[in-house]
Amino acid sequence: MIDTWLFAALCFGFLALCALLRVIPGPEKNDRIVSFTAALTLTAAAALVLSIASGDLFILDAAIVVVLILFAGIIAWGKFCGGEGQ
Repeated sequence: MIDTWLFAALCFGFLALCALLRVIPGPEKNDRIVSFTAALTLTAAAALVLSIASGDLFILDAAIVVVLILFAGIIAWGKFCGGEGQ
């Protein structure tokens, strides 16, 4: 019998894969960034649930680092490459 936490991690992983597949045919660069952000956020959620399922805190630390890097990257993207009001 499959554990509920592992099933949730598999669902998040599948959703992250679907979001990552949306990155390739994105019509504009900003759409690709949003899809990539969603994919990494779902991957971090899958890592969080997997950490709960396995009881390993290292996976949780890795998920936190990924989310922090993602947040810093989105802020940098918005400041240097995006935004029409510059």
